[in-house]
Amino acid sequence: MRFHILGDSSLGNLIAHYLRKHNHKVTLILRTPSALTYFEKRKRTITVIQDKDSVEQTHGYDTEVLRRHNMNELMDQRYGVCPPNMQIRRLIITTRAYDVNQSFQKIFYRLSPTSTIVLLSNGMGIYEELMENFFSNNEKSRPNILMGISSHICRKIKNTGNQFDILYSEVGEIDLGIMPRHDDQSIEGNFSRDISSQSAKNGSSPLISKNSENENEKTETQFNIMDSLNTTIKTLIKIPELYVRHINVQSLQNRLLENLVINACINPITAIFSMRNRGLLDNPGADRVLYALCNESSQIMKKHCEHLGMRPTNMFGPERLINTIRQICKKTALQSSDMLKDIQTCQLTEINYLNGYLVKLGKIYGIPTPINKFVIDMIYLKHILHFDPQNLKSRL
Repeated sequence: MRFHILGDSSLGNLIAHYLRKHNHKVTLILRTPSALTYFEKRKRTITVIQDKDSVEQTHGYDTEVLRRHNMNELMDQRYGVCPPNMQIRRLIITTRAYDVNQSFQKIFYRLSPTSTIVLLSNGMGIYEELMENFFSNNEKSRPNILMGISSHICRKIKNTGNQFDILYSEVGEIDLGIMPRHDDQSIEGNFSRDISSQSAKNGSSPLISKNSENENEKTETQFNIMDSLNTTIKTLIKIPELYVRHINVQSLQNRLLENLVINACINPITAIFSMRNRGLLDNPGADRVLYALCNESSQIMKKHCEHLGMRPTNMFGPERLINTIRQICKKTALQSSDMLKDIQTCQLTEINYLNGYLVKLGKIYGIPTPINKFVIDMIYLKHILHFDPQNLKSRL
């Protein structure tokens, strides 16, 4: 079975590695020709290192370079209408949140309503952007979409900058939930229960038809809207190293929202103060900022959960959020947050998909968000300071 993976992240390559290990076909969609050249020199190999006694390599990847299109080309490319050899049935997206839209523009015409997208990017608001920018908010026309969250901890090996050598420091899990098409109750009904436990018991998913196993023999007209969704879930659940679970979308929303607030605290605070995660421990100055940010975000989350029809819970209480963040910082004390790394390397940050998303929710619910706005401004200032200090000096 074939998967396309968009994004040169460590998580994307980790997933690619285990798919290949279990004999699935994987096409890596690389960002630049130079990345392809480098991968060719490595003989199309991905290496995963857990410790000195656990080093695995996989080979045999197919590759593509993410093409740029001019406007005339894009006008000729229509969504859902492309040659069979160019169609993408299963697309796993692990790219940075701010890159999803730009990258998606170059390949969306190769998808169709019978395709399935697994969205594993950090932050929130990406799904809404894709719906608005590419599918005119029409749920019937879009591909199947699985939103996901991963707790696997993996990264590029220090000092090499090589995305194909991965240090896999902690085994986690991946939770996937199906974004429902609200006007199609039959689909929602089919996926209202968690299939992962049933799959573990009987070795197969009750949602998979026998015909869908032979998808490569099907023509486009035979391929129905559910096949790629069913086989994607089944295949990923069967990869034991990835610990994939399918959960109902409301449970997934809870996890995504909690992860949003945690990242909206750890990332910008460590980036603003230029410190590793351990800097949030036993630091009175950071504690005050953390408490203010958690308290403001807690109010927004409680209102948002109420709007979504979720049961009242203490999950988003300020004290619980702070305790959870401290536990994470203890576990990752010597690590630097992604946002701090982005600032240090003059890359864009995901601030608009973290604190920016909280500000948008605050505006919707009439909740003031001065702390989140201040944090966003500070990250913009840090970015300018590192990326273009002369420009900043001219503005002062």
